[in-house]
Amino acid sequence: MSDPKDRSLDDIISNLNDLQEGWTARASTPDDIDPAKDRTPPQDDATTIALEEYLASRLQQMGEVPPERKEIRGLKTGNGWDANQVIEQVFKIEPISIKRAVEIAVSSNRTFKQRLSNSLRGEKDEVGLVGTPIVEFVPIWKVKGFHECYYIRNSSYKVNVRDDVVAVEMEGQSRDLMLEKRHSRLIPAAIMDRLQKLSSFLSNESKYFVLTDALELAIKGSEAELIMSGAGRPITLDDETELTSWKSKRIFDETDLQVRGAKVQVREAALSKEALLAKFRERVMRMPEHFKQILSNKLQVTELKRIYVPLIRVPMQTGLVPREAVVNGTTGELADSKLLSLFE
Repeated sequence: MSDPKDRSLDDIISNLNDLQEGWTARASTPDDIDPAKDRTPPQDDATTIALEEYLASRLQQMGEVPPERKEIRGLKTGNGWDANQVIEQVFKIEPISIKRAVEIAVSSNRTFKQRLSNSLRGEKDEVGLVGTPIVEFVPIWKVKGFHECYYIRNSSYKVNVRDDVVAVEMEGQSRDLMLEKRHSRLIPAAIMDRLQKLSSFLSNESKYFVLTDALELAIKGSEAELIMSGAGRPITLDDETELTSWKSKRIFDETDLQVRGAKVQVREAALSKEALLAKFRERVMRMPEHFKQILSNKLQVTELKRIYVPLIRVPMQTGLVPREAVVNGTTGELADSKLLSLFE
């Protein structure tokens, strides 16, 4: 007489097989795939697209997918693939007053020793302004965004079973059991192996089987921020914060860049918008190393700014020698070589 537990196991396996056959029969019936009932999700809904394509891929494996469904829709979604779809916002940093910039420039032209010597001798400084200051607006680019990739990959699973299990059947197939030695965390593996050879009671093995040809729907995503000068040189976040820490104002045309008491020059960015977004794609995109099929590839630019930073050029003359001092119009400090090199 057979064991009731064996009959119960046979019933479970039989029910699973019947369920599998039912799904296979329904999936292989062309009438079940009704294009009229297929609701197309929004193009920007990467999750919906990924799930839909995953189901389509599963049907394709069963061999009953209409030809038009085999094409991966929404492979590239988001605005980051086309520079024309990315709207940029233009800002300017309000410069410090021209009077203050001239004072800084004239003062920086005199060393402490010169000022002390002139003061003791009662002589006047020979440094003077010899022209109209120029406010040069130089651009920096700032772009933020993210990349999401939904894809299918092959995988396998290791399934541990109880010590008393001697056979496993799943989906109508018998699974081979394998043994795995379990080593103590407190005893080094080399010592444990030697002890097991000497004493059988130290043997400690677990049983498992492997499920292969599994399909996984996975997502890989990343975020990034890129800041570059108009000349194409990278700018750190600290430098960008310093350059844009003063009053900012959104502008819409060059008339918004006029400054009272100074001439204005606007430097055009040598790094184009298209080139900037290409560099951003290189930074933000992290494609999976192993995959069977890419379902959706979303690249979204959430922020694109062109910010004009003021450099105030003050023409001066010391005696008969003309020179120019450059003042950082944001911080009110004399521009150093590091700042000037960013925009050369």
